[in-house]
Amino acid sequence: MSKLFVADPVTLKQEGDKLDNMAGRFNDDVEKVYSTVEELLSSGYVSPAAREMGEKILSYKNDLDNMTRTIAGYGNYCHNASSKVRKNEADIVDNFKVNASNFVGGDK
Repeated sequence: MSKLFVADPVTLKQEGDKLDNMAGRFNDDVEKVYSTVEELLSSGYVSPAAREMGEKILSYKNDLDNMTRTIAGYGNYCHNASSKVRKNEADIVDNFKVNASNFVGGDK
């Protein structure tokens, strides 16, 4: 028995919304970390070990920004997929109106 691909536009939209929310929270957390590190590094005295640690943390900024974009991108994908499924469903319904000439028993 073959499995069919079943796309539920409501579920896809909900998942997209969750991912958008997660991306936003993740980005907020990342920004807090970097704000704290930058504040630490700009203070009057920072030990060499703390400075090294802070600079190491800052070196991951591009990676974490890419992670945020990846999460947000997948949320976008879910939203787009939901819209396409809804459009496909509407197109199918439009093509099979009860009075359509291609419908068995419809007007000819």
